[in-house]
Amino acid sequence: MHVLTVHSDPRFYREVRSLLDDHGASGAYQPSLDGLRYQVEAQSPDLIVLEQDCLARDNGQLAGAFCHDTRLPVIFLTAVDGEHIGAGEERTRLDNLLGHLRVELERSRRTKILQVGKLRIHGGRMRVAIDDRWVRLPPIQFRILQHLAINANELVTHRELLSIVWGNSATNEKTPDLLKVHITQLRRRLGPEFRDYVQAVRGQGYVLINPDDED
Repeated sequence: MHVLTVHSDPRFYREVRSLLDDHGASGAYQPSLDGLRYQVEAQSPDLIVLEQDCLARDNGQLAGAFCHDTRLPVIFLTAVDGEHIGAGEERTRLDNLLGHLRVELERSRRTKILQVGKLRIHGGRMRVAIDDRWVRLPPIQFRILQHLAINANELVTHRELLSIVWGNSATNEKTPDLLKVHITQLRRRLGPEFRDYVQAVRGQGYVLINPDDED
């Protein structure tokens, strides 16, 4: 789950950030609606936390951000500043929404079949196919591959993958080296046809691509 916070008070985002960590979610911040369309296209957020005062200064940025996107995020409007969100009803409302959204997203991903090139990922059965050969993966490797497929052709950082796979239990002991081990095992299980699907970006993370598009 990825959350974009648009709020004039950066202290507000620091409070939101702690909630995101509790839910194993990633987040980004910007102080106004300027450039919102670019951020929505680049990040594909599942939720936008939006300060109501930003709407008073809206010159069409909000509508423009979604005019080319059929996948609309949930929008949470707030009038609270960074000083008052810490221990109040607004924090509880947002916490409840994050919990509900996380459950719904996980349910959707479990039942959805994702396809990248010849690679198909069946969330409901936790199995993967290249062409017609199906392989059942261990849970950790399946979650890694599924998250890469959800974000196909986009860089997924080591930190994001660690958070997705191990959630709140991710610690400094779980390093990019551990991810490298699981990626190696994935390649071994799925065979040589899969080798070119996962590209490592040195020091940053991984990208899942359709190698046939590289021709």
